[in-house]
Amino acid sequence: MDFLINFIGLAFSLAILIWGADKFVESSSVLAKKFGVNELTIGLTVVALGTSAPEIFVGISSVLNQSESIAMGTVVGSNISNIALIFGVSCIGISFKPKSTPFIQFLPFLISALALGLCLQDLKISPNESVLLLIVFLYFLYVIFKYKSLESLSNLDNESSQSNSIVSIFLITGLLALIFGSRYAVIYAENIAILLNISELVIGLTIIAIGTSLPELAATISALLKKKTDMVVGNVIGSNILNITLVVPIIGLFSGAQLEPVLLERDYLIMIVATIIFILFVTIYSSKYMNLLMIRLMGLLLVGSYFGYLLILSKLI
Repeated sequence: MDFLINFIGLAFSLAILIWGADKFVESSSVLAKKFGVNELTIGLTVVALGTSAPEIFVGISSVLNQSESIAMGTVVGSNISNIALIFGVSCIGISFKPKSTPFIQFLPFLISALALGLCLQDLKISPNESVLLLIVFLYFLYVIFKYKSLESLSNLDNESSQSNSIVSIFLITGLLALIFGSRYAVIYAENIAILLNISELVIGLTIIAIGTSLPELAATISALLKKKTDMVVGNVIGSNILNITLVVPIIGLFSGAQLEPVLLERDYLIMIVATIIFILFVTIYSSKYMNLLMIRLMGLLLVGSYFGYLLILSKLI
C-alpha cells in the first residue's frame, strides 16, 4: 500500500513538473528576448538556475539532516544524467543542425568539473575549497555577461507580443511548479528507494539525481519542441556548473562530513569523462562533418551508456 501511494504521488509530481517546465522555458525565452538576450545565454542563466533549484534544495536539506552523501551523490549523479540522459535525448530528438557554441562558454564548465575533483581528493569539502568553487561561479557569471551576444528585436517570437506582466506571471508560476514538482517527486522517489532498501549514496546517484534532473529533461523536451536547441546546450552547461559551484559549497561551509571513496574512484571519474565527451561533441556537432543521423546515433550512445551506468550502480551487471 505504501509503495502504491508513493508511486501515485510520484506520477502527480511529474505531471506538475512537466507543465512547469513548459511554461518556464516559454516565458523565460519570451521575456529575455524582449531585452535582446540570445537563447544560449537564457539557457546558461535563467533556465539553468530554475532547473538547478531542486539540487540546491537537496544540498541544504542534506546538511540539515546530516545526509551529505545524498547531496554529493545528487550533484555528481545529476551532472552525469544532464550530459548522458538530457543532452542524449536532445540529440535523438534534434530536427535541424544546431548552431556552434563559443568555446569560451566551455571554460567555466570544464574548470568547475576539474575543481570538484581537486576538492574530492581527501573525500572532504573544506571551507577553503568551498570558496574556490564560489570563485569559479563568479568567473562563470563574468564569462556569461562579457561574451553574451545580442539578437535583433525584430527576431522576437510572435508570443512576445504578450505583456511583460503576463509573461512574468507564467514565468514565476512555471518556476514554482518546477521547484515543488521536483521536490515532491524526489520525496516520493526517495520513499520508494528506502522501501527497496537502497544505500544513501546510491539513492543520491540514481533516484534523487534523476528526480532533480527531471526539470532539465522536461525543459529540454519543451525547448526541442520549440526548436530552441541552443537553450538545451546552455541549460546543461549552466546547470552542471551551478550544481558544483553552489550546492557543493553548502556542504563544505556547513558540514565537515567524510565522503565515500567510491564517489571519487567511480562516479566522479565517469562524470569527468562525460564532461570531456560533451565538450568535444558540442564543439564539432554543428560542423559540416556531422549530419543529423550521426548526432542522433551519438544521442543513442549517450543514453545507452547512462542506462548501463545505472545497471552498474544497481549491481545488475
